[in-house]
Amino acid sequence: MEAAKDLDDLLPAHEKYLSSIVGKSLLGEQSQTIRKSLFVLFELILRFRSHADRLYEGIYELQIRTKESGRGRNKTQESSSWISEGRKAITQRAGEFLQSMS
Repeated sequence: MEAAKDLDDLLPAHEKYLSSIVGKSLLGEQSQTIRKSLFVLFELILRFRSHADRLYEGIYELQIRTKESGRGRNKTQESSSWISEGRKAITQRAGEFLQSMS
């Protein structure tokens, strides 16, 4: 731009600059495939995050319910049943999570 002597010299440089911006921002025709792939990838990331959030919320709720239901039992029964119930529930939740992803 510094070498431009008049407006006619400046216009092609500006046009080249704008074309560069469009290309680098993945808005050009040559970038359509990449842009579409990125949108699909971002959508998958958001779905995964949503499913993971639901999984962790379910595990947290299960832990609370297990602690509340086990207060009446003695210590040995409570710890052994909590571990076995927790493992089963986590395995079940993980299976549901994986099924919902497909």
